[in-house]
Amino acid sequence: MKTIMKNLLILAAVVVTVLLLPRFVTSNYWLNLINLSISFSIACLGLNIVLGFAGQLSLAQAAFWGVGAYTSAILTTQLGLPVWAGMFAAFFMAALCGVLLGIPTLKLSGHYLAMATIGFGIILQLILVNEIWLTKGSDGITTIPSPWIGSLELKDPGAFFYVAAVSLILLSWGTIHLKNSRVGRAFMAIRENEMAAGAMGVDTTYYKVMAFALSAGYGGFGGWMFAHSGSHYISPDTFSFEQSVILLVMTVLGGNGSVIGSIVGATLLTMLPEVLRFLKDSYMMVYAAGIVAIMIFMPSGIAGLVKSMPLTLRLRTWWNADSRGGRQVGGGASPRGTYPGKKAAFQPEDCAGSGEVLLTVKGLAKHFGGLKAVDGVDMEVRRGEIQALIGPNGSGKTTILNMLSGLYVPTAGEIILGGAAIAGKKPHAITSLGMARTFQNIRLFGELTVLENVLIGRHCHSRAGLLASILHLPSQKAEEAGIRAKALEMLEFVGLKGKEDAQANSLPYGQQRLLELARALASDPQLLLLDEPAAGLNAAETEALVDLLFQICTRGITILLVEHDMNLVMNVSDHITVLNFGRKIAEGPAEEIEKNREVVDAYLGTEVGNA
Repeated sequence: MKTIMKNLLILAAVVVTVLLLPRFVTSNYWLNLINLSISFSIACLGLNIVLGFAGQLSLAQAAFWGVGAYTSAILTTQLGLPVWAGMFAAFFMAALCGVLLGIPTLKLSGHYLAMATIGFGIILQLILVNEIWLTKGSDGITTIPSPWIGSLELKDPGAFFYVAAVSLILLSWGTIHLKNSRVGRAFMAIRENEMAAGAMGVDTTYYKVMAFALSAGYGGFGGWMFAHSGSHYISPDTFSFEQSVILLVMTVLGGNGSVIGSIVGATLLTMLPEVLRFLKDSYMMVYAAGIVAIMIFMPSGIAGLVKSMPLTLRLRTWWNADSRGGRQVGGGASPRGTYPGKKAAFQPEDCAGSGEVLLTVKGLAKHFGGLKAVDGVDMEVRRGEIQALIGPNGSGKTTILNMLSGLYVPTAGEIILGGAAIAGKKPHAITSLGMARTFQNIRLFGELTVLENVLIGRHCHSRAGLLASILHLPSQKAEEAGIRAKALEMLEFVGLKGKEDAQANSLPYGQQRLLELARALASDPQLLLLDEPAAGLNAAETEALVDLLFQICTRGITILLVEHDMNLVMNVSDHITVLNFGRKIAEGPAEEIEKNREVVDAYLGTEVGNA
């Protein structure tokens, strides 16, 4: 069955459910409870963006929920604005608060960030209680109006349900599109490994603030819904820290990172206390015990349990059958001439470049207190060559790579890439100028698929923003098809064709190395920094790596290689720079380096030097 038909079937099922539910649930009490669960669901969708997608722990979602509720309530009761205007104002005011909170606090992480967001919630409650002229203080705001459509007032819970349901469907639809977009992948790359995300071209600070703002906006929208339904009354004690914890529990219980899981968790925890009321005095104890049991036996939440069920796996295979086939056709359709196939044998001279200097390093230094990890290094890397950077452990090799790629700011010195000064620039800015890297300790986005890892490597060559990603605009679809084709090409190039849907951390070690290389190549770098790419590989894998390095070089990509396997270094390098104690002690072709007495004494040793 075609994907479009499957989507239409799901849409039809959702529409029928929305239309019929108020006819089966006739009690206003239960309809109000359903509307409340939808308000919570939207707030949880927002929390899922910042926590489940971007990996940033926020305990201020109830505060943003309150900002939205009070913004709309004040505008509609005191200024007489329409409820629909209050809806947009609630979203954007909460989003603005998210930006204002995010900019100074998102340099923090973990429990430090959580404490900062708790502080925001406390400040908001103090404002709501004490600014009586605006918020009515502890008495709260009453007689909040219902929305109107023409002459029809949506005061009845059954009528308001349609507004709530349509809002939830649209926001869920947008969130699913966001997750599977360039922006969503940037969020998840930050969650998985922030350092690697920056090295792949993701502006981590910008995207964390974006996630925070969008999460807050969702919370504000949920607050608007809460204010204009149910009792039409709000007070400060509703938007407490305890409510933020409840929203967090709803999100995690449903399944962190799952859109549908957020809705299920919010609905379950809203409805369950009411279902258990027949237990009278003990119902809250049973409710709490149930939550604890779910978290113990389902640590990945309800969504994680459902995903692992055999029936779900079969349904997913059936659902993805068309799209997977389309991917394979798209990958096969790319011209074979766009990258070289394997040759019988490569020689270093096959990679002879123009001789033009691509990278210049002058007086480069990095001091950590009194330790001079790198001390006045000069170096040139010529276009089209494979240059090696070798030396004993602690000689400063990886420190130099970290300064070249923007992870460290140099203490002194210049770095010029293709005529542009890059010393001190952010990693994502350097990547966009044509430099990519791998890491000594593999830094993959482990919970993402192999294909998603390589798609993130293409981030700096794509432009789809937040709005295009959510709305799934034609321009975004075309761009997505292009970067997908490039990612599939890179996976085939390194020998990982057929592994696209595997989880990255499920691959064997050698294939993880290849995946990291494919991800770096996807950014079309001028200069590729490889930090011990042969570490942990067996002899056959190392031989295949040598062959792959020559193939990369024939694509016109210059390589700067840090490696301890001297057989590999001597076989592939056009030029070698040797460090010791942070200083350059020798430089030249492999034949000269292996005969250099200072290099032999400091690093190669007599046996290797005479080999």
